[in-house]
Amino acid sequence: MNNTNQIDSSAKIHENVILGSHNRIGKNVIIDILGNNPNVKAVIGDNNIINDNTKILIYGTFTVGDWNVFHNDMLIMAEDHLTVGHNGWFGQNTILDGAGGLEIGNGVRVGMYSQIWTHVASGEQIEGCTLYSKRKTVIEDDVWLVGSCIVSSGITLGNRSTALINSVLTKDTLANRAYAGSPAKLMENANFYLPKTLQEKFDMMKNWLSEFISINGDVNYELVVSDQDLQLINLKNNEQVLFTTREQKVTDKTQSVFYLFDKTFNKTNSLTERVVYKFIYGNKARFIPNNG
Repeated sequence: MNNTNQIDSSAKIHENVILGSHNRIGKNVIIDILGNNPNVKAVIGDNNIINDNTKILIYGTFTVGDWNVFHNDMLIMAEDHLTVGHNGWFGQNTILDGAGGLEIGNGVRVGMYSQIWTHVASGEQIEGCTLYSKRKTVIEDDVWLVGSCIVSSGITLGNRSTALINSVLTKDTLANRAYAGSPAKLMENANFYLPKTLQEKFDMMKNWLSEFISINGDVNYELVVSDQDLQLINLKNNEQVLFTTREQKVTDKTQSVFYLFDKTFNKTNSLTERVVYKFIYGNKARFIPNNG
């Protein structure tokens, strides 16, 4: 297993789980592959945090991208398939049920005590009970479930849709719209996003990088600014990270480059890249890796 990972001695991880780099796994975490299917796929990417007492039970396919946070005491069940993209955040005691297939996009935020379901089962089928089904649930990019939300099986939550606290979602949601209530209903006048130009994004990133330098005075960083580029240089080890508005992508994948026009980056996992990305990826800016 990759020696860049920090794994508590009490954690139990099945030997067939493929674990990337720079992950942190807490106390009493269980990541187990169950059953006898030799084709089970369980892959966890880079820079993820799986906090104490979280239990992940895998029967089918389980894949996780980069920079996700799974908080304490979660229950994750990948019976059919369960996929999580990049930059997700999942609050403590949240349940993710993949019995019927659960697909979670990039940048999804799920507040604590939420439940996301893909199956329902109750009485005996032999007695005629019809309350039994498995249906795929899809949560698209940048969905935000504020907390204590319940998502029923077989629905799609549209890109950037938001559900306020204690919402019960039983139907598809529209992209860029907000919902509340039980059952959740559309909030006609709510809009949580404002348009930002590429220049505005550039200026915001410049301010954030300046802030990053100011609060990391123990490391000697320099920020070189031009019309389209923000070059952060770690003078201690000469590592460099570039934020740019240019649309032409750098072909050298060993260079750490963040593209503001489409929110992607060339992932190198250098120390400077990981430290600065950790500073911005919470609620400032999130990027999707071009190369992994």
